[in-house]
Amino acid sequence: MNQSGPREVYILRNRLHPGEPLQYPSDNGNPVPYRVLSEMEVNGEHYAVLQKHDDHPDDAYLFRVKQGQIVEIDDETEWENIAEAVDEMLYFHDFQ
Repeated sequence: MNQSGPREVYILRNRLHPGEPLQYPSDNGNPVPYRVLSEMEVNGEHYAVLQKHDDHPDDAYLFRVKQGQIVEIDDETEWENIAEAVDEMLYFHDFQ
């Protein structure tokens, strides 16, 4: 498989008003507000790094975005590949 590097995108962030949280249902069905920290496209797939509003600044969650909706990444290999792409993208931006 030919993999391309991460490319930053602004799809979710462009849909939200400044400061508006993205709502995602918790296990009990109640909506939980998240901040969109980053979005990227990797190999044609859209991913987002989100943070719950009350979480520690070092805590973040990685989701796939399908048709504008966030979904959990269940495949461990996919999650590891995207986490590596996020690190690559953040590391690259630190040195620009």
